[in-house]
Amino acid sequence: MERTNQTLPDRLVKEMRLAGINDRHSANAWLPGYIADYNRRFAVAPKDTADAHLAYPGRAEELVRTLSVQVTRTLSKKLSCQYENQLLQIETTGAGLGLRGAKIAVHEHFDGRCELLWKKRKLTYSVKEKLRRQAPVADSKTINARVDKAVTQRNTEQKPAPNHPWRDMPMDKPANDGRRATL
Repeated sequence: MERTNQTLPDRLVKEMRLAGINDRHSANAWLPGYIADYNRRFAVAPKDTADAHLAYPGRAEELVRTLSVQVTRTLSKKLSCQYENQLLQIETTGAGLGLRGAKIAVHEHFDGRCELLWKKRKLTYSVKEKLRRQAPVADSKTINARVDKAVTQRNTEQKPAPNHPWRDMPMDKPANDGRRATL
């Protein structure tokens, strides 16, 4: 089957070119005949014609959970955990002391939903955006603008007034204890 998947796209394009097809409507009209010809030439009859597929005996909800992306997380003392740059906060009706430090399973489904499970029990939660502690990394397109901004900020910082006491301090006269005054 993998060999067919690798060669068929290449063969299909060449066959369409040989048939003089250059638009989608012509290709859609030509394709059923090509499929019938391809199956006639390359199809192999199975040794056993019985259908080997079995129906899933469980509930649909269990199957969806089985096919999800599953990650284990540990809850903090505040009943929260981190997942995909988000803070997931467990909502409880009581104190939730039994959940502190508990291992939970985060199930990310293919439709984008997330489910949190603890001992096969579904947990309700809210999503909080994590605060960024570090500035985003500068790429080559924004580095010059960032450097210019930093230089501007440095140049506009408050400087000491002209009558500030350190400006009147003589540099070559010794201080009271015999040492030279330094800045």
